[in-house]
Amino acid sequence: MPILIEQADYVVRDALRVERNVDVLIENERIVAVGQVAREARGKAQVLDGRGRAVIPGLINAHSHLYQNFLKGLRDDVGLVEWCDRTLYPMAHVIHQEQRKQGIETGGEHWATLSALEMIHGGVTCCVDMNMNMDAVFRAWQRVGIRGVGALGIADRWIPEVLRRDPATTRAEATRLALAWRNAHPRIQVVLAPSTPFLCSRELLEWARDTAADLGIGLQIHLAETRYEIENVRQETGLTPVAYAHRLGILGRRTMAVHCVHVSEHEIDLLAETGTPVVHCPKSNLKLGSGIAPVPKMLARGVTVALAADGAASNDSLDLFEETRFAALIHKGVAENPMVMTARQAFQMATEGGARAVGIDAGVIDPGKLADLALINLDRPHLLPAHDIVNTLVYCAKASDVETTIIGGEIVMRDGKVTTLDETAARHAAAQYGAEMYARGVKMWSEVAKKP
Repeated sequence: MPILIEQADYVVRDALRVERNVDVLIENERIVAVGQVAREARGKAQVLDGRGRAVIPGLINAHSHLYQNFLKGLRDDVGLVEWCDRTLYPMAHVIHQEQRKQGIETGGEHWATLSALEMIHGGVTCCVDMNMNMDAVFRAWQRVGIRGVGALGIADRWIPEVLRRDPATTRAEATRLALAWRNAHPRIQVVLAPSTPFLCSRELLEWARDTAADLGIGLQIHLAETRYEIENVRQETGLTPVAYAHRLGILGRRTMAVHCVHVSEHEIDLLAETGTPVVHCPKSNLKLGSGIAPVPKMLARGVTVALAADGAASNDSLDLFEETRFAALIHKGVAENPMVMTARQAFQMATEGGARAVGIDAGVIDPGKLADLALINLDRPHLLPAHDIVNTLVYCAKASDVETTIIGGEIVMRDGKVTTLDETAARHAAAQYGAEMYARGVKMWSEVAKKP
């Protein structure tokens, strides 16, 4: 059935185009019209009242590790390397033990469901999840209705031996997942995700590059996140991570480079020349003390920049409104220049930039584009008066202001209630399972640590 959003106070078509008191007509997963919709179309459509609301393109979370939704609120006093050992590895160990040895995928279904619910409530219509236990995640995404990209994580060194798999098995599993899911559902895509240069041998990086090309899919890789990574890769290769990735032919329009915190002017030029989109994770980089990516310089060179929450363990939420606000503010403070980053640039990164990085036909509200939208209820004390709607959305709005979320022309949340499943039951089941799973992981990891 067509959907008509009628007489919206604001339709934010993109960061630079805003229309007042217009309709948006949706049919067959796509936006059909923006403006004053003919009377005959109104009688056939499901009508949503747009009065007192802003319609925006769905927000895009371009990088995450959704299993970390079971790890919120844990450590905020260690850097990336120690954080991995104390926070991530216990959970990774129990996941690997249960999924690999016992075939139990219940955890993946729960963390993917819980994460999708949080994002849909916050107007996120598409996310990228870098992980390996993806079958259950994809099934959960189908059930909840979110659009997702499975970044099939692969690594063959540095991480503790107990967490590693045989390299041949890792490659075979990534290939299986890619072949099984790349065309399985219109809202699901896959990319290969060699974790980062110091976790991947040169052979694995080259395999990922060549296999992605053969399969016609993209790549996602962490690059230049920490100074530790810079020195590790430099000592081994004589190059920085971005320069090394460029030498291996990994950079390009279909490769999402996540973080890019510690990059030189020359490396920014490499990203621009190759058309490589960068995924900016400001809150995660701040919590782990990794640094602040030089995003204003990237934008000035024409680099596509997307926004992402990263894992909830290094962020504690999947709230893209917060991420957008941080992106708008932090660079002003670092540069001591209020004009170095604007609300419109931050909004564009969360929408259009994310769509370009991920490779989906969304991110703006135009006829023919995917109908991935969110309706924001503006009748909130903190949103009134709305002098400039884009500034208001970036600096004032909260995820809880999202009233309705539409993905692929389907209303997956209306009036704050998810329509695709029993949210209360799903939320409570996931919370209980996640707490128990983490407790099992801590116990199992403590036993591993005792072994010589």
